Amino acid sequence: MSRQKDDWYPTPPEATRSLLSVEQFTPFIWEPAAGDGSLAKELERDDYGVIAQDLNDYGYCDSGIDFLMSVERECDSLVTNPPYKLAEQFILHAISLGVKKHAWLLRLSFLEGAKRFDRLYNHNPPARVHVFSKRLTLWRGDQEVSGSGTTAYGWFIWCDKYNGKTVVDWI
Repeated sequence: MSRQKDDWYPTPPEATRSLLSVEQFTPFIWEPAAGDGSLAKELERDDYGVIAQDLNDYGYCDSGIDFLMSVERECDSLVTNPPYKLAEQFILHAISLGVKKHAWLLRLSFLEGAKRFDRLYNHNPPARVHVFSKRLTLWRGDQEVSGSGTTAYGWFIWCDKYNGKTVVDWI
C-alpha cells in the first residue's frame, strides 16, 4: 500500500483523548498540520481554543500555510500529528520559534538514530514520551478504516528549557 503523498494520516480520537488524560496545555493550542481536523476537534471538545492550519486543503481549516515557513509562534502550546517525513524539522522549528510546550504523535522508532540524537535529543530532549500500551491504527486520509495497527506510537512532549532525562510512561 502506498503512502499518502503528503503524509495525511488523520489522528484517531482515542489518541488525542489519551494525551489529554495525562497532559495539560495553555488555553490555546496551535495545530499546524490539522488535515481534516480530527485532532483539533478533540482538543476543542476538551474546551481548548485551537489555531488550526495546514499546507493542504482538506476542507477543515486555513490552508496554504507552511508551518516550516512560520516566523513567529501562534501561541505557547502546540499539538500535532506531523507529516512523519518532516517530523524532526517540525520539532526543531517549534523549538526555534520558542513554543513553550509541544506534543507530537510519532512512531516510537523516532527515538532511534545516532544522528537524530546529536541533532535533537542531545541538546533538546523531550521531557516525556507517552507510549500507547494498545497499538493505534492510523489510516491514510483517503482510505477506508478497518483492522488494527502493527506500529507502535507515542506522544513525544517537549517543554521549553527542559534539560533533564526523558521520562517514558504508558497510556
